[in-house]
Amino acid sequence: MLRALKILVFTGVLGCVNLAYSQQIHRIDTLYPVHSLDYALAVYPDSTQSLSPEMLLDNLPKDHLKGDQLPRYLEVGTVYWGRLSLEAKQPLTGWALHFEDYMIGPPAWTKSNGKVDVYAYSGDNLLFHQRTGLSYPRAARAFQESLAYNRVSLADLPVNTPVTLLIRVEGNAMGYPHYFNLTARSSKQGFYHEFNQVQHSFNVFLFGVTFIIFLYHLLQFFYLRERIYLWFSTWLFFCTLTQGMTSGMVLNTTSNAYYILWLVIATSILYSYWFFGRAFVNSKEKFPRLDKLMLGLALFVLLEILITGLYTLLFKPQVYYTAVGPHYIFLNIYTLAGLILSFVLLSKKDRFARYFGVGSLVGSLMMLIGTLWSLKLITPPFRIDPFAASIFLQIIIFSFGIAYRRQTLAKKAEAERLETQRAQIEIQRVRDLDELKTRFFTNISHEFRTPLTLIQGIFSQAKPGKKSASDAERIELPLKSYEVVARNTRRLELLIDELLELAKLESGTVKLTLHQGDVVQFVRALVFSYESLAERKNISLSVTGMTETPVDSYYDPGKLEKIVVNILSNAFKYSPEGGSVSVSINHANDRLSLVVADTGKGIPEAEIPHIFDRFYRTEGSEAKGSGIGLALCKELVAVHGGEIHVSSTLGKGSSFTLQLPTSLVNLPKDAYVQTSRDPYAPASPEFTADGDEIAESSVSKDLQKPHILVVEDNADLRNFIKGILQDHYEISTAVDGEQGEEVALKELPDLVLSDVMMPKKSGLELCHNLKNNTKTSHIPVILLTAKADHSHKMDGLQRGADSYLTKPFQEEELLVRIQNLLTAKEKLWQRFKNSGSMLVDDLELNSLDDAFLQQVFKSIEAEMHEEDFSVEKLAQRVGFSRTQLHRKLKALIDKSPSQLLNEIRLNKAHQLLTHKTGSVSEIAYAVGFSNMSYFTKRFKEKFGETPSTLLESDETSN
Repeated sequence: MLRALKILVFTGVLGCVNLAYSQQIHRIDTLYPVHSLDYALAVYPDSTQSLSPEMLLDNLPKDHLKGDQLPRYLEVGTVYWGRLSLEAKQPLTGWALHFEDYMIGPPAWTKSNGKVDVYAYSGDNLLFHQRTGLSYPRAARAFQESLAYNRVSLADLPVNTPVTLLIRVEGNAMGYPHYFNLTARSSKQGFYHEFNQVQHSFNVFLFGVTFIIFLYHLLQFFYLRERIYLWFSTWLFFCTLTQGMTSGMVLNTTSNAYYILWLVIATSILYSYWFFGRAFVNSKEKFPRLDKLMLGLALFVLLEILITGLYTLLFKPQVYYTAVGPHYIFLNIYTLAGLILSFVLLSKKDRFARYFGVGSLVGSLMMLIGTLWSLKLITPPFRIDPFAASIFLQIIIFSFGIAYRRQTLAKKAEAERLETQRAQIEIQRVRDLDELKTRFFTNISHEFRTPLTLIQGIFSQAKPGKKSASDAERIELPLKSYEVVARNTRRLELLIDELLELAKLESGTVKLTLHQGDVVQFVRALVFSYESLAERKNISLSVTGMTETPVDSYYDPGKLEKIVVNILSNAFKYSPEGGSVSVSINHANDRLSLVVADTGKGIPEAEIPHIFDRFYRTEGSEAKGSGIGLALCKELVAVHGGEIHVSSTLGKGSSFTLQLPTSLVNLPKDAYVQTSRDPYAPASPEFTADGDEIAESSVSKDLQKPHILVVEDNADLRNFIKGILQDHYEISTAVDGEQGEEVALKELPDLVLSDVMMPKKSGLELCHNLKNNTKTSHIPVILLTAKADHSHKMDGLQRGADSYLTKPFQEEELLVRIQNLLTAKEKLWQRFKNSGSMLVDDLELNSLDDAFLQQVFKSIEAEMHEEDFSVEKLAQRVGFSRTQLHRKLKALIDKSPSQLLNEIRLNKAHQLLTHKTGSVSEIAYAVGFSNMSYFTKRFKEKFGETPSTLLESDETSN
């Protein structure tokens, strides 16, 4: 009984104490600017969130905690209520109730209560309801200021009246523990400490630095368009936003999606970092396997962000210090993988990989410290924020790293540029040397042609059975000696042709002239042409393969012949007597395949790569060739877009394999397709028997010999040509183009025969000047040269040359070409006679000769009524001398100036009589005839009737 009484007394006393505590009123005296209120605060946990202000006002729960005895961290996820009684002794203008955060140092995104609601009651009357805290929008807070300051105003508290404050506190969305730590402060002591006192200035500084560096590298990306600046700017962008969150500049204006926002921004630093690293190291090209690991780590972070974000949105879990489930465990895995990759990068023998490895190692170590700190496993030294320190250090490292990388690449690019420049100089030097050699071979080959022309021309006169001028001047040769000279002259000519062909191939001016037909039959014909040679040398020749090919095959007969002949000639040349040469010809898939194998001594393996080089000859073969044929063969194959290969075994022989395309699709696009004649038919000669007959008949008609000017700098060749022509023509000579032009202007020859390569002025220049001078434009020009390729011929023809003759030439061909050009002029007169009145205004002018004739005709038309209008006056009107005008008109239309003047006058008279424009005498005077009998005589000779008869017949018919 006594024990029960003791318990009852103790319980009563305890209840009185609790009641006294709960009803304790703190009186605020404004003489003291700061009042600590925790001693008077009663705190009630509300894990079920069932309490309300009304319940706490009327029915206090039995259990409560004292405000000054609360643990350091309240339980995350639990709502807490506080009850506090205040009485103001004076008006509290400018005073505020503060919820002080004692945790100085963590970033802003973890700070602040989530929601704080303060209800003020006087008795049962609600005086006000104010809000503060991170989770309330800025506009709903009692003070619209930085989110770290949780406070409400006390200015509305009545004086000397007890007021009960009921306070509901809820943690923020980042999982930061909520707190009370209440103080009442006047405006003189408005804040309990500087916001984020230890790290605020550093974070703001880091934000500014990161933002400036971000802008700089973003502009670098827009300017240079390099991938490394894009990813570095992306990484810096997320670093900048993260520092903004650290300083409270980003989260302060957001709503409730704090955690998702933080997750995306802060964690995006990690994956963008490795994308930047791939660009910095250029790992995709340098280290493909390592690049896949770096990419995999970045994608791992992206996947973790996606999974955690979706989990948070869908299930709304309780966050604890920014951790949701295994988030920091994933980050630790990432950090360990990053450390491993850092050491792998450091092991690479690449300066950029090692540099990035250093930065990655620093970042990974700081990241490891930060994640362990977030898991509450360690405390960072010196109270630093490992995450902010990591960003700061890596920004410094990689800002210098990008500058170092750019400088290194610039030096490398400069070295490569210098090396390329040196290589280009060397290439140009080799090209210049090749051009010099080519020019040398071309020029010397041209020089060879001149003596060769003399040798062949003169030697042709010593053919067996052809008599010379006299026995005293005759030199007799045995038939064998004659054949040796003829054969070697021909060989020398072929050698020169090959040299010139090589020069053309190297200059890139050779184009294919394609024919359509049976390429296999063409090659077979070339192969079987060697049967007689095979019999003479006792060599077995066998041909296998196809016998026909589709008709749509295209090939260049001339160039293909040179290729095949060179290969076959080599095979027979190096095959011993009693040996064999086998040829296999096939055509499939639009390609011609030719294999030529011999049983010669073979080619040493070391020399095979060089046999297609110009002038290269294998040891022991010096006497059998010049080393040009196979070089020419390879170049011609290259022009076709084909391939040629050789295989050889010493003592057994060699085999050449040729592959050439035969379809227009695979052949060069710039090839010319020729369809005019059958490639099997012999080439049409450039002169004909008909031409000979025309030339002979024209010569016999005119007793006066045509005048030919020979321009040649080589005296022997000049005399040789003169000897050929002097029996048929009057000859003038000149030693160079300059002298030739002077002679041509002075003498106005009927034809100019000129060499091309001459001192002072070349044949091309001479031709151009003559064709562009009105006095000489009518003179036909034949160019004589060793440059027989198409481009040189086109150059000469474009400058006005009428014909092109290649050294060495046949004298019959030269004579026929000259005669054909001279006789062609006779046809021009018919053109003008057919124009009736001889007025040529309606004729199309396409040359200086046409313009000259028009000027002559107009001058005659304008002055024909003048009786004294003579040839001399006509010559003056057109700017010629009488002699020059005579020669020009005779050369063009085979008419003298006086003949032309009379014919035009008579034609004009005939026209006027036909139209009855006057009497016979009036018309005669109108066309320049003062002697009527002479006019009548000449008119009747031309038209077969007298002027009066013509006039009367017209009147009768009318």
